[in-house]
Amino acid sequence: MALPTTIGDRMPSARDVILKHIDAFNGRDSDADPWAADAEITAPGAQVSGRDNVIGFLAVFQEAFPDIRLEIKQLLTDGPAAAAEGTLTGTHNGVLHTPNGDVAPTGRAVELRWAAVYVTDGDTLKSEHLFFDQMDFLGQLGLLPG
Repeated sequence: MALPTTIGDRMPSARDVILKHIDAFNGRDSDADPWAADAEITAPGAQVSGRDNVIGFLAVFQEAFPDIRLEIKQLLTDGPAAAAEGTLTGTHNGVLHTPNGDVAPTGRAVELRWAAVYVTDGDTLKSEHLFFDQMDFLGQLGLLPG
């Protein structure tokens, strides 16, 4: 973490770090994504540790939904902690790799609500706990029995 070197420099806020993460995800720029080396993400059905593994986990969704986009509707911060809610939109035009096997592209558009709790450390993202409705997700993909 770089410390401010001149008067007027400021430490990055949790808000800055989260917005940088969202921009990097949307821009598919993993080099710019501020995940720490020891980062971790917890999501429905998954827990991943280490920057490279976190980036790989997110890349699964970017591959399955080539036009995927996250939008933040609300972002709350308190020191190094943050909570956000937003929407994920995308079209399932790529293979979705899951623990239960690959899901072939359905061509269906999805729009999901999500929420996440984050912890930052200076200019890095240490953890994300992501929440979304898996049944809604599967239903929008047409993968639930009718």
